[in-house]
Amino acid sequence: MSRDDNQERTERWRRLLSDTRVGSGPRDAQVEDAAHRQLDERNDYSRDYDRIVFSSEFRCLHDKTQVFPLSTSDYTRTRLTHSIEASCVGRSLGHQAGLGLKAQGVDLDPSHLGTIVAAACLAHDIGNPPFGHSGEAAIQHWVGQRLSPPGEGRRSPFATEAEWRDLRDFEGNAQGFRILNRLQSRERRGGLRYTAAMLGAMSKYPRPSVLPGSRQKTKGVVSERKFGYFQDDLDLALEAFRATDLREREPGVFSRHPLAFLVEAADDICYAVIDLEDSAKLGLVPLERACELLDSVLPEPESTVRKPPRHLETRLAQARARVIGKLIPQCVEAFVEHALDLEAGRTEQSLTALKPGVRAQLDEITGFTREHGYWSERVLQIESAGFKTLGGLLDMFALSVVAESPNAEERKLRQLLPLECFQRPEFAAADEAAQKPPRRDEAIQRLTPYQRLLCVTDYITGLSDSRAVELYQRLSGIQLPS
Repeated sequence: MSRDDNQERTERWRRLLSDTRVGSGPRDAQVEDAAHRQLDERNDYSRDYDRIVFSSEFRCLHDKTQVFPLSTSDYTRTRLTHSIEASCVGRSLGHQAGLGLKAQGVDLDPSHLGTIVAAACLAHDIGNPPFGHSGEAAIQHWVGQRLSPPGEGRRSPFATEAEWRDLRDFEGNAQGFRILNRLQSRERRGGLRYTAAMLGAMSKYPRPSVLPGSRQKTKGVVSERKFGYFQDDLDLALEAFRATDLREREPGVFSRHPLAFLVEAADDICYAVIDLEDSAKLGLVPLERACELLDSVLPEPESTVRKPPRHLETRLAQARARVIGKLIPQCVEAFVEHALDLEAGRTEQSLTALKPGVRAQLDEITGFTREHGYWSERVLQIESAGFKTLGGLLDMFALSVVAESPNAEERKLRQLLPLECFQRPEFAAADEAAQKPPRRDEAIQRLTPYQRLLCVTDYITGLSDSRAVELYQRLSGIQLPS
C-alpha cells in the first residue's frame, strides 16, 4: 500500500478515534481539557472507562440477569460480571487489532483501541432492564397492549410513529445510549459527556426505531437488526456518530463503527462460552458434556494434546480459558483481513460470521445451552414472574404520569417516582434561577406524554431484579413495607 494510502487511512482512524466529548460545547471542552491536563495523567478513553465503572447504573448490574435470574448460587454470572469479563476480552481484541492495523501502515496507538473497546464492553449492557431480554419483551408487550399508536381511534400519548415504536419495540441498546448521554449528570447536555469514539464503539445498531420511509430492516444487515437510540436522544446520536465520520447511509442511519465489531465479538465469545459454563455449574448441563463442547472449538493439534485433568470442574475452567484464548486471535484475524471494508462501513457481518467454522461451533454451543439452560423450568418460571412484575409496574407508573387529571391513587404513585426522573438540561437554568426544585406535578406537566413515558421506563429499567420484585409486591399489597 502506498504512503498516500497509509496517510489516508491514518487520517480516517484519527476521526474514528475522535476524543470529542459528546454534548459539550467548545467552551465546556476547553474548561474540561485544561483541568484534565493540569490534574490528570489519564487519556480521554481511560477517563471514559473509569466514569462507567464508578456510575450507579453500572453497579446496579450486579443484581441484573445474565441468563439465570435471581440465582442463589455464588458462582453464577450476573450482568456485572459478564460485562467485566467481556471488557477483559475486548481489551485484548482492541489492542491486538491495533497492532494489526499498525502493521498495515496505519499510524495509531494500539493501546487506545484496547481501552476504547474495553470501556464500550463495560457499557454494552448498561441499558438492560430487570430480567434481561425477558424484561425488554415485557415492556414491548405492555406498550403494544395498553398504548395506541398515533392516528388510531383511541387517544394516543405519541405524536409520531417513531415515538410509539421507541417504546413498542423497546430496546436495551437504545436505553444504554440514553443512560450514558442523558441520565448521568442529568442537569447538563450530554450527561457525563463520553468520547464519540467510545459511544460509536458501543453502538452496535446506530439507527432509530423507524427507518426512513418506514421501510423494513434489510435482512442480513447486522447494523439494522435492532435500533440504537430513541427519538428523544436523536441530536446526541447524530453528534456522536458524525463526530467519528461514520458512513451515514440514510438520514440518521449509520454504518457501524469498526470497533463495534470487536465489542460484539467480545460479547459473542463470552456469552457462548461462559453461559455454557454457568449452566454446567448449576447442574443443568453435564460437566463432561460441557467440556466436550468446548474442546470441539478449534481443537488442539494431536501433537500438543495433553491428558485432561481428572477433576471435571478444573477441566471445564481450563477449556473455557483455552477456547477464549483461541477465539480472540481468530476474531482479530477477521478484523484485520476486512479492515478496509470495516473502515468504509461496507461490512455487515459479525467477525465470527466471517469465520464460518468458528461461527458453526459457537452456534452449536449456544443452541445446546439454550435448550438445557436458558429454557430450564426454573428460568422460565422466574422470567414469567418478571414479565408480570414489569407489566404491573408500568400499569401503575406509566398510566399515572400520562393522566392529565390524576386521581388520588395516581397522585400517590407520582410521588413515588424520584423528582430527578423528570429533570432535563433545558430546564436546569430556570430551576437554578428559581432557587428551588419544581413541584413534581409541574416537572411532569412541562414534558410531552412521550417524554413522561420515557421517564418511567428510565426508572423501571434502572431497577435491579430484586428491587423490581420487591417494589411490585409492595405496591400490589402482596408484601407491605416493614
